[in-house]
Amino acid sequence: MNQPTLYKTGIIFLITLWFCWGFSYPATKIMLRELDIWTSRTLIMGTAGALLLTLGFLGKKELKVPKECYRDLIIAALLNMTVFQICMTLGVHYFSAGRTVVVVYTMPLWAILFAWFILREPIPLSRLIALVLGLAGLAVLMSQDFSHLKDPGLGAACTVIGAISFGLGTVWMKRRTWVTDPTVVAGWQLLIGTVPLVPLWLILGTDTDWANLSLVTLGNFIFLILIANVLAYFLWFRILQIFPASVSGMGTLAVPIVGVIASSILLTETIGINELLALGLIISALIINLKTSQI
Repeated sequence: MNQPTLYKTGIIFLITLWFCWGFSYPATKIMLRELDIWTSRTLIMGTAGALLLTLGFLGKKELKVPKECYRDLIIAALLNMTVFQICMTLGVHYFSAGRTVVVVYTMPLWAILFAWFILREPIPLSRLIALVLGLAGLAVLMSQDFSHLKDPGLGAACTVIGAISFGLGTVWMKRRTWVTDPTVVAGWQLLIGTVPLVPLWLILGTDTDWANLSLVTLGNFIFLILIANVLAYFLWFRILQIFPASVSGMGTLAVPIVGVIASSILLTETIGINELLALGLIISALIINLKTSQI
């Protein structure tokens, strides 16, 4: 695939990813009305990982990962899956879904810094401007009164930790050239990331009456497996192969836009002047940053 075609493919993947992950936040909030955090997240991650590996097997991909990649695979799985997904879910539970997605997606800002420190990726002036605009947009969105929420402090702390973990995990994946198919890598990361959650599920999870779950809850649960995880991570690890780590991270800044709008539609969360101003700043950051990509 030539470079212009590869770039266009990456953009299509990126736009699709915005909707996969953007809608996952209100979907998680809706699902948590009937399913507890530990049961839902453990089953979602484990099932999605198994499905991705099944897709790899059906596509005749090599499922075995080279031994020299074990360490990086495990570290990336803990960062990208275990820590990030649990922190994100806790954030949605204690915070509004729309605001959670915005806090989580400070991830690209951390990715830029980690890429500079670990990969020695330069930060050109245009990307620095994008970084400042993105930070300004996130600051505007967060400069509101959240006292009416369940536990905004805990929710914000969880999402910030998740953002840092996801940003570091994104860069960690770029430390080496992966010969293993991205679908297989994503599958193994989800399965490995599920392992630490199993004992927490057994201890903290509650009994679930699956037969009496509402269709809405079940539908959102399935969406989170098939779309927000299987399809999304299928796309995400291909995006990481196409773009530099910092550009990949900044490209996902559009996810909060989708997340805030989706939360407004599905959860009737209010979109005020702060949200609109923040979205404008974030869109500007996204456009500037993508133009810095050298494919």
